[in-house]
Amino acid sequence: MRTTMKDIAKACNVSVATVSIALSGSVKKGRISESRLEEIRQTARRLNYFPNSSASNLARGRSQAIGVVMNDIRNSHIAAVDMAISEVLQERGYSVVNHIFNDKNEGKLDELIRRIASENLCALVWAKSLEPEKMEENELLYQTVDSLGIPVITMDGYEFRSDGLNICFDYEKAGYEATSYLLGCGHKRIGCIAGNPEYRVTRDRLAGYRRALEEAGIPWEEKLVAGGDYTLDSGSQALSYLLGQHVTAIFAMNDEMAFGVYRSARSYGIRIPEDLSVVGCDNVPFDDVLEVPLTTVGVPADEMGRFIGEQLCRAVEEQPEEMKNTVGTRKTIYYQPDLYVRGSVRRIVE
Repeated sequence: MRTTMKDIAKACNVSVATVSIALSGSVKKGRISESRLEEIRQTARRLNYFPNSSASNLARGRSQAIGVVMNDIRNSHIAAVDMAISEVLQERGYSVVNHIFNDKNEGKLDELIRRIASENLCALVWAKSLEPEKMEENELLYQTVDSLGIPVITMDGYEFRSDGLNICFDYEKAGYEATSYLLGCGHKRIGCIAGNPEYRVTRDRLAGYRRALEEAGIPWEEKLVAGGDYTLDSGSQALSYLLGQHVTAIFAMNDEMAFGVYRSARSYGIRIPEDLSVVGCDNVPFDDVLEVPLTTVGVPADEMGRFIGEQLCRAVEEQPEEMKNTVGTRKTIYYQPDLYVRGSVRRIVE
């Protein structure tokens, strides 16, 4: 059981108020004798007393806890962003409260909102993908979070009205660059493994894929898009369908699904890139250690995460004017994709 000030007061035969003053670090001279102060402090150490930071923060009117809401920490890209954010915040003395909110939590957004509202956070990172159709649910989210009066940094185009920033990656351009590279290598029948269609990041990637095809004069075919959910298993399952569509190349909307293509390709005896070319998106650390290194569009996860962490600290400690939402529109910062060409794409020569 956790040691409390009441336990220390009982052991020293003093009041709880005296213990609180002695352990506060700001005792006025003469208020408590030096011998009594030392006795209380030694007793606290002996009983393994640790201050209740939540109570202390509440008394000061300011928390040192920052909340992070994301979809799925198992995803390598999301995990890398979260780790980078956490490293910066912990270096600066903040604690991080992670909330995982994915498809399994369908219909429980109100529970998450209540939990966040009860945590006395000093700032929030909203890194969960946006689902534009859920307008009523989203509006409840905006209103509740805005009422907390804390800065919010997002990793998507959420329409929060509170102070903070939108930190975005240009996923439309990522889909465009990946597909354009395959087209430039002579591929005309290019399949796509998409993520959850309700997420804006999925739609952005799909828009880029479609734009590249249309600019190359290749008609859009919905049947060349296989559904996935950004997991390795969904990439594996999509391969047989796309092979039935006679594709020569696949753009997987993230590297995890591209790894799934690799796994199924081995079981089918399909060689990459001789029989099938593959391009992913994210540039996770495993891409260049595969037997056939994966060509992918890089998302600077570590750089974005550290930047978000630094901006959160600024928002809390400095309250800079450029983060104040005084005109009804939040500032948005875009990161641009980089194509990493490796060995997973074959150039077709006609």
